[in-house]
Amino acid sequence: MIMSGEFEILKIINNNVVLAREINYNREMIVIGKGVGFKKKIGKVYKLDPGVIEKSYISKDDEIKSNFFKLMDQLDSDVIGVTEEIIALGEKRLGRLNAHIHIALTDHISFAIDRLKEGLIIENPFLFEIKTMYPEEYEVAQEAADLIKERLNMEISPSEKGFIAMHLNSARQDKMIMETLKDTRVVKDVIELINQELSIKIQEDEMSYSRLLTHLKYVISIINDDKNLENPLLSNIKKEFKKSFKIAEKVTQYLEKELNIKLSEHEIGYLALHIERIDRLKTE
Repeated sequence: MIMSGEFEILKIINNNVVLAREINYNREMIVIGKGVGFKKKIGKVYKLDPGVIEKSYISKDDEIKSNFFKLMDQLDSDVIGVTEEIIALGEKRLGRLNAHIHIALTDHISFAIDRLKEGLIIENPFLFEIKTMYPEEYEVAQEAADLIKERLNMEISPSEKGFIAMHLNSARQDKMIMETLKDTRVVKDVIELINQELSIKIQEDEMSYSRLLTHLKYVISIINDDKNLENPLLSNIKKEFKKSFKIAEKVTQYLEKELNIKLSEHEIGYLALHIERIDRLKTE
């Protein structure tokens, strides 16, 4: 929501982010724009040029608003400022993001910066899966890393970029971060299950690995969106690729148990095709 008019400056978070009260509607909001906080004074009223305001955020959820204001009192304003810039960038690139990201991502980046200062490094075991399954979010996370370096003089690792991408995906899909984390973990577990069944080791840099990840992401998304998938080759797949179809059924049982979803035989058939392709590549 982009606003214009007179604003009372309540808090200067950084040169590009302020907490302000819009005079006409008497409502508090985060206002983001290049130089919007530069040389401003708290308590003063300013008429902000519409061309300066890139993004404004007003929470209609009292709990989110309350928690966000608590964070503003507890955390470094520079961290809050750069996070709001990242969220604005995310919405520009990805579309609407769930309001919870203002709390979750701010808290995460603050914690990540604290870990960096203490020399603690946390590896992201799902980094390759995140890059493959959420490429648009990871691209934004890379831009976020540039902002963090510019604003905070801190360089975050690819693992941290992966965590930021997961937060962006969660907000994009209206999920909690733990749901996105679980989806990603389950997909990685499925790869390992296929490895065991075929007695192979699919390498992350192989095209078949990326294709399977992309398909598993699609399977999860169509179930969540309640879409039906038809497979005109199903009868042939069941006859010609019996081993792969049997493995696909095992994969399906695991997915249904872990994600509380139901897959049709048509979807199992598509999984079997991917498994068959992997098996053939490995035996050639």
